[in-house]
Amino acid sequence: MKILQVCSASELGGGEVHVADLVRALASRGHAVYMAVRPNSPLRAPLAGVIASWNELPLKNSLDVYSSRDIADLIDRHGINIVHAHVGRDYLVAAMAFRRAQNCRLVLTRHHYLPLKNNVVYKWMLGKASAFIAVSESVRDSLIERLALDPDRVHVIPNWIDTAKFQPVDREKARAMFQIKANLAVACIGQLNPEKGQEEFIRAAGQISRSRSDVEFLIAGEEPSGAQQFTNHLQHIAETMGISDRIRFMGFVDYIPEFLAAVDIVVVPSWDEGFSLVTIEAMAARRAVLAANVGGISGIIQENMNGLLFQPREAYGMAEKLKWLLADAPLRERLAGQGQRDVYARFSRDKVIDQIEALYREVLKT
Repeated sequence: MKILQVCSASELGGGEVHVADLVRALASRGHAVYMAVRPNSPLRAPLAGVIASWNELPLKNSLDVYSSRDIADLIDRHGINIVHAHVGRDYLVAAMAFRRAQNCRLVLTRHHYLPLKNNVVYKWMLGKASAFIAVSESVRDSLIERLALDPDRVHVIPNWIDTAKFQPVDREKARAMFQIKANLAVACIGQLNPEKGQEEFIRAAGQISRSRSDVEFLIAGEEPSGAQQFTNHLQHIAETMGISDRIRFMGFVDYIPEFLAAVDIVVVPSWDEGFSLVTIEAMAARRAVLAANVGGISGIIQENMNGLLFQPREAYGMAEKLKWLLADAPLRERLAGQGQRDVYARFSRDKVIDQIEALYREVLKT
């Protein structure tokens, strides 16, 4: 197949990691892959060495008719079979190109938990797409409701991980790598912004620190575009609570498998998520996970089976569950073991990409 991936992302997040790996997999399976991206796309680096046709377009916003025209020309010139768009602002641009071009099919993936605009233009333009992919059941429900779609056209296909990257890593070497000295380490991983729940994580750490002195709390991630305002806010909270010596801001961490091997528990305190890559990465690394009971996370974690859940934005509830995990090593091991088995069964790379490839073939038959 000839497949055009449209992605206007300007920063590399979980959804963009997914797009890059999808391109890598499709190219390795013998498909001709074309890219429509912005100049200086963050996808360039993770796709270095992958054979793909790169096409830089402005992709300014949802109504960029010039980029839409260029995409339509690409489709017709190269005989592209599938156009696949991943970012919300690209949906209308791809849909306009799809209507102008000949003999192609349009697939839209919704990665984000936020609902799409509920207006007649979106319903009319996007309603003609060949298929929709939702990364979780909660995202599927939102798409069906917002666009008044036939449920049979919306397919739940989750994001995935390459489980080969999460082979066992020596814990002591990993702890030394990240200079962890406390008996137990708890990590919160993700881009620093209020909706990721780092403030609630710090407040929960403050509650736990009143009764335990053997726990270190690590915050991995940084603010977008090099900003520091929220980071400074978080550091001020830690100082006010008197736990600055217990909280470490790690910045961006390159070596995630090693970092996960160095910690004992991963907390995912997001206010909402369409999907949660860090959750399944932690599970694949055989780490106990405590996560907010929201959106896509609720479709990954089963309470007291493969992890623990708490109500979002509730530092007290998070702290109480975290105290339980910290005090019970056999519980941590049981949850971590089942979590790893679940990830291998449900979110392995080849299995999920098989589903996307099969969907492409299915829509080409219509």
